[in-house]
Amino acid sequence: MQIITGSTGDGTGASIMNNSLNITPEAVIFAVLTLVLGYIIAKIIVRWTKRVLRRQGHMTEVAAGLLGRIISILLYIIVILIAVSFLGVDVNGIVLGLSAIVGLVVAFGMKDTVNNFAAGIWIASMNLFDKGEEVTIAGHWGFVQEIGIMATQITAAGSNIITIPNGQVWNDSIINYTRNPERRIDQSFGVSYESDMTEVVHITLSIAREHPKVLDTPEPAVIFSEMGDSSVNFTLRCWTKTPDYYGTRADILRSLHAELTAAGIEIPYPHVDVAFRNAIPEKTENKFEV
Repeated sequence: MQIITGSTGDGTGASIMNNSLNITPEAVIFAVLTLVLGYIIAKIIVRWTKRVLRRQGHMTEVAAGLLGRIISILLYIIVILIAVSFLGVDVNGIVLGLSAIVGLVVAFGMKDTVNNFAAGIWIASMNLFDKGEEVTIAGHWGFVQEIGIMATQITAAGSNIITIPNGQVWNDSIINYTRNPERRIDQSFGVSYESDMTEVVHITLSIAREHPKVLDTPEPAVIFSEMGDSSVNFTLRCWTKTPDYYGTRADILRSLHAELTAAGIEIPYPHVDVAFRNAIPEKTENKFEV
């Protein structure tokens, strides 16, 4: 069976286009066999590829699965194009159209890739942070684990690894806590309203000045922060070497609790005091006559 479609012009000799589809029983059989065999072969190739990638350890299971799906889609497209070519369809136009679509998709996808790559170069050239430094990047706190070409990884509390695209790193704020050799400790605490505030300041300054890792310059200071709902709040500010920050801060916190408690100064905590301002009247007997 041969299907012929054509268009003729007028008698002035306009061009004639004849397009034919050779839909013969043999062509249909070859097309169906191509689809079936191609599908089976594509499945075998994808399964083998995923198994090799996981066995070699080059990719995680998720990455191998994603790559397998991409390969399978490409193979299915090739099989379909081969099958329809047996029916006499010119696949050159289809290939060109698919190439244009794929190129457009890749161009949009590569926009973020190029942005992340360029941002990675700027981050590395400006030396904004280094591996092991404590930072806050785009609102995420942690220690720098790796500075990659496309993304930066930081390790947060609980050993959670946070991956941030370099484009987001470059376009957001970066706080580096460990770049300077010295770091300030801001330790807030509260005491009850009945406490002797002068004694509180004296005890707090003594704790800071007597600690061996607290620097003399800048001099420690106690700042009156605010009068809260149930406490008078202070902030102790002192400086120490950056590697000694967390240990010194923990020592100061323990000393504040121990020495303020020993001096009889109450460190309030959330609780509720109920006061009865009016005495409860005595019960009186009421007599009712029926």
